[in-house]
Amino acid sequence: MSVEVIKCPACDGMIDCDGSLEFIKCAHCGNTLHLKFSSAPKEPSVMKFTDKALNIPLASCGLGDDYTASGSLMPDSASYTYPMPVRCAAANKFGTAFSFFTGEAYTDDTKCPMLSGPYATVVNQISKIHFRPFMDAATYGDNYIKAMIGGGKMTNACFVESRPFPAAGFNRKDALDGWIKYQELEAQKAGTAGTITGKAYYLEESCKVYEADVGPVRFRIAAAFILRGFRYQLPDMFAMGNIFGGLFGQRKPQNANGAPQGSFGDIPNNGAIEWSSSGIFTMFCPKDRFDEDYKDFEKFVSTFKIDPYILQESLNMQNKMSMEVARYTQQNIAQQNANFQAMQQANRSLQEAYDSANQAWWNRSNAHHAQVMSSSRSAFGETSQDRISRMQSEAIRGVNTYVREDGSTVEVSVDYDHVYSNNLGDTLATNSSFEPGGNWNSTTKI
Repeated sequence: MSVEVIKCPACDGMIDCDGSLEFIKCAHCGNTLHLKFSSAPKEPSVMKFTDKALNIPLASCGLGDDYTASGSLMPDSASYTYPMPVRCAAANKFGTAFSFFTGEAYTDDTKCPMLSGPYATVVNQISKIHFRPFMDAATYGDNYIKAMIGGGKMTNACFVESRPFPAAGFNRKDALDGWIKYQELEAQKAGTAGTITGKAYYLEESCKVYEADVGPVRFRIAAAFILRGFRYQLPDMFAMGNIFGGLFGQRKPQNANGAPQGSFGDIPNNGAIEWSSSGIFTMFCPKDRFDEDYKDFEKFVSTFKIDPYILQESLNMQNKMSMEVARYTQQNIAQQNANFQAMQQANRSLQEAYDSANQAWWNRSNAHHAQVMSSSRSAFGETSQDRISRMQSEAIRGVNTYVREDGSTVEVSVDYDHVYSNNLGDTLATNSSFEPGGNWNSTTKI
């Protein structure tokens, strides 16, 4: 028995009190004291979820002693969005079970070849984010519960109803504002804040209830989650050249804000959607207990908190993945630059070889033409054979020969049909029939 010492309010004398009596008398002055006992407020019940195999705290919630807890890390489901996913469950003796899963993350890049090329393949291997076409919250909820029903080999399944999201105080606008801020910080961290356009954000909560038979017992299954999405568009410069895999084509019509017209799931060319389910809460319950135990499900969802250790480790792992992506990106850029330099050098070598061969051909052609012309002038006149040889040479080189007033000759491109010369040796070629006058004289085509 514990003894507490109190003061007498009449004489300040010390009185021993063990709490067993409601009235006690002061031994110093005889004053009688009336003691009032008050019990301390009961601490709210807190359920802890732990990975017992690794002895790692996972989460907590406000369920009472009527439920037993279990939990584990899910490393096979890890990704950049959820580097340390957890699954926690609470069950009571009546067969009702609640569970939490961190969520799933995907990328829909069907309209963006750059994000599905060799570079993006390696980045996806680092981030562990896989491809999946975007689904809105309603469609995703239906698919998720149907997968549960199929995996559990349940029968006679049917949709019952949609309910409000069971977390107390949930506000979609506040959640969306937080999602936008998070994406802006991620873009700044990745260095893409100033390069992507057509940004749009999606956030919608869902809670769906189904029924299905497990053997002879009819059960109800509820799934509640928040679905988030971020749509963006890469600039055209990313679509240029063979380095990034070809051109993207024409964009869809856009509104004044730069976002494509239509629903959030309408992805523009060069665009992609990163989307995820943020926290999936499920309830599995005998049908006749659903309404009663759903109150506990609301408490489970409203009070569930991930342990700070998991949050900190998740942040550390995200930073590590970001550094690996940045390192690979720098290596990829360096390799692309090296490939570009090698391609330029190869083109220069080919051009030099072509120029050399072309110059040699022109030198041989000019020498042959000069020989033909010299032979023609040395004779009394140009023979028909000489004339044919000269015309063949001119045709190959795309020129015609003209005789100026002083008897000299000049070759002019076949693109012109009027040629004039002056006494300074200059030549004027034109397609106009207007004669220039002055000291310009007509030439004669031979």
